[in-house]
Amino acid sequence: MNYKEVFPLDNYTIERSMTFIQESLSKLHVGKREKIKTELLCEETIAQLIANAPTDSTLQVQIKKGLGQTSVNLKMNGEEFDISSDASLLGIDPDETESTDAIRSIVLMSFGDNYKQTHEKGQNKVRIVVDGAKQSLYFTLFALVLGVAFGLALKYLIPEMASDVICNYLLVPFKTVFMNALKMIIAPVVFLSIITSFSQYGSISEFGKLGAKVMGFYFFTTICAVLLGYAVFHVIQPGEFGFALGGNIESFEIALDADTSVLNTLINIVPSNFLSPFLESDTLQLMFLAAICGVALGMIGEHATILRDIFVSLNSLFLTITRLITKAMPLAVFCSMSILVRTVNTSTFGHLVSGVGTQLITVVLMMTTYGLIILLVARLNPLTFFKKIKEGRLTSFTLSSSSAAMPTNMKICTDKLGISPKVCNFSIPLGATVNMDGTCIFLSVMGLFLARAYGIDVTASQLLPLAFTIILLSLGAPGIPGIGIICMGIVLNVLNVPLDAISLIIGINPLIDMVDTANNTTGDMAISLVVAKLEKLLNVEKFNS
Repeated sequence: MNYKEVFPLDNYTIERSMTFIQESLSKLHVGKREKIKTELLCEETIAQLIANAPTDSTLQVQIKKGLGQTSVNLKMNGEEFDISSDASLLGIDPDETESTDAIRSIVLMSFGDNYKQTHEKGQNKVRIVVDGAKQSLYFTLFALVLGVAFGLALKYLIPEMASDVICNYLLVPFKTVFMNALKMIIAPVVFLSIITSFSQYGSISEFGKLGAKVMGFYFFTTICAVLLGYAVFHVIQPGEFGFALGGNIESFEIALDADTSVLNTLINIVPSNFLSPFLESDTLQLMFLAAICGVALGMIGEHATILRDIFVSLNSLFLTITRLITKAMPLAVFCSMSILVRTVNTSTFGHLVSGVGTQLITVVLMMTTYGLIILLVARLNPLTFFKKIKEGRLTSFTLSSSSAAMPTNMKICTDKLGISPKVCNFSIPLGATVNMDGTCIFLSVMGLFLARAYGIDVTASQLLPLAFTIILLSLGAPGIPGIGIICMGIVLNVLNVPLDAISLIIGINPLIDMVDTANNTTGDMAISLVVAKLEKLLNVEKFNS
């Protein structure tokens, strides 16, 4: 569907164009929350376009919907402008920030590929993508339930011959194509995402004292999440060793290098040449190159503008390809669950439940860790904190997106927790980008669970590179639907587990992702509260009221 209109420049351009945008989004049945967010962003952007346009210009507005994605496209002649130079457009007060430029960069990065601005041949062009994460989630959950029902039908109702034909010629081929597409996209997405993420910063010093504290706490909780995942998994030991192989563990033995010591692992992270990590699919070396290239780009400064633009463009290209691939996620979930229910026995489901249970127990312990940090460091009541952020956790759980829940969480921080905008305008967008404790728990617990399922004994020396990989992924992985599964492909590569193991959890991943996202945003708000208290930027009376 496509709605298009041209508005001449006069005193009523903003009013008429916004009415057109509102009516068009309503016709396309955009959700209330996404509609309000898009309208606010469009109104401020149109004001910027008009401010930089000659008096005889016209504003072109186009609202398109295709492949389940709605976008608002704005075009207007005028001088080039940088949206990040206008703090008010991003909801930032320059007088209340120590490092306004860094914060603007983080806020823009949190929008990701949903906001794109270009200037070509004297014309400013802006593209705003309406976030449809909630709709995609509902489709995936529906596919999960439908897959279970269809799998039971294949197993107990449909004749065996017909069931075999459906599986072998419909379900399995599509699942194979989807898994191959994931394999194709993993390396470029992670490599380019980490480069563009790290290049935004340059060095932690640019954030100042406030930023250093926020990043320090985020890094601390990330390490806690990984260690908790390790500890809980090794205590519970979910699932029978090799259950995914039907007891034939010898059929999947992988030869490891003779020297798997921690020292050798650390030494081998640095490649002997730049191309070998790509040619040999060495995950750790690939991530090391991405991180060091990203930091170097940030340090070069203005001379790296062209190079950074190239990486950002390539990153946008591969993220768009990823979005196209993950559009098929509901169908892939349906196929995987149907095959899983038809082929596995009841005990296998029991093993899967134990793995998910281990994940949930670890999340509960991580929530307890946030409470202890609030109690011991900030000297505040953690029960008050958890009571006041219920709306934010529910929003994060429902939308399954830290970025989509960001406006709600920032409002909770200021209105209910009493945190100064000086802190939460910085920490919440930054947390939506780099603080993914729930994702770290998912990657550590479920990564080890899948290794155990395929009869692979993970040695102590492999845990360090695994932790390094998970931490880097949490810092640089893009916040888009399906990225947890893509990151899991990297983790399985480190553990020498076949990528096909993902099919065991792809069906239940949407539910796990909802819990992990709620954990992520809880950590963002908890750290915001602690830093605000330490910096004396917290209204304690409002928090306790």
